[in-house]
Amino acid sequence: MSYSLVSLFSGAGFLDFGFSENGFKVIWGSELIPHFAEANNYNHQLRYGTANSPVQAIDITTVSPQDIPNAVGIIGGPPCQDYSVGNAKSPGVSGERGRLVWDFLDKIAHLEPDFFLFENVASLYKTKKHREEALEPLIHQFNELGYEVYFKVLNTLDYGIPQDRSRVFIVGFKKEIIRKLVSSGSDAFKWPHPVYTNPKKDFKWPSTSNAGEIIEEQGYIEQLNIPYELTVHSVIGNQAEISKLPNHVFFRPYSNRFQTVTEGDVKRKSFKRLHRFRYSPTVAYGNNEVHLHPTQPRRLSVREALRLQSVPDWYTFKENTPLDKMFKMVSNGVAFKLAELLAIEIKIVLDNYYEIIRLEKEEKITVS
Repeated sequence: MSYSLVSLFSGAGFLDFGFSENGFKVIWGSELIPHFAEANNYNHQLRYGTANSPVQAIDITTVSPQDIPNAVGIIGGPPCQDYSVGNAKSPGVSGERGRLVWDFLDKIAHLEPDFFLFENVASLYKTKKHREEALEPLIHQFNELGYEVYFKVLNTLDYGIPQDRSRVFIVGFKKEIIRKLVSSGSDAFKWPHPVYTNPKKDFKWPSTSNAGEIIEEQGYIEQLNIPYELTVHSVIGNQAEISKLPNHVFFRPYSNRFQTVTEGDVKRKSFKRLHRFRYSPTVAYGNNEVHLHPTQPRRLSVREALRLQSVPDWYTFKENTPLDKMFKMVSNGVAFKLAELLAIEIKIVLDNYYEIIRLEKEEKITVS
């Protein structure tokens, strides 16, 4: 069974496609930045062989709920810059973009979907001001609207994705759905089960290596005492493969620092060089951050960044897309694999609920 979706603050669609690949269909979306909306629609057309462009390049605050189609679910991540620890001012909910969380709430209130998923930066929870002024009131309001609300901070690394990326997720289902499931003995919503419990501390990660140091990689991999899938090398180590893929493009090196920064030195604000056999720091290119390839004197390519976000190789940006826009889209997105896992768990709830409803209808017909 396929479920209809409305996507708000759609971005380039990593969250959308995680759902679209697992039993959902985006019937309408909104994204303020035209390049982002174009990339989202372009990949809808490539992947599903349709001429439809479901994502509108539009300011969602100017759209009346009456002009948005009804759907089973609404998903989205309002812009996070006003909550980010990388923003020196970090105005939070009082900021121009920070207050967009209330627009998301408003759309839920009017459209009343069966479920919603809200995503944002971890500092929405970890920073006391943002937690008290935005997150907690938001959860309270969702509850008042009649939703059973589930909240958690999820880190991609715990799910086998080689990137340290924590994000806030709020999932809500109409209370009647959860009540029906519980009364029928079915499970309510469950968060995706992590593969690792505390990988940053549970494993002894290598520290640093000299820039450009040559090692026998296969032998090194065979002796690793950490899960290979959590290493940068597992997704970008095969350069022969990556070089044949679309969007393997990067900014031209311009500084001697591309040659000298130590492999694994990621403590600085910029010019972080990834380590082949460690996980990547949060993919956040474009905000004065420069992440360097582990062994080559250059930045990571767009395709390498996509892979660190667990985005499938079928996802492609148009060749004429500006390089800075591509990096921004990758940095703003939800890790695709985590989006998939969330979609799967949400679909289980909906499938179980609608199966109960179907059986109740059949029983009434039989009795009558």
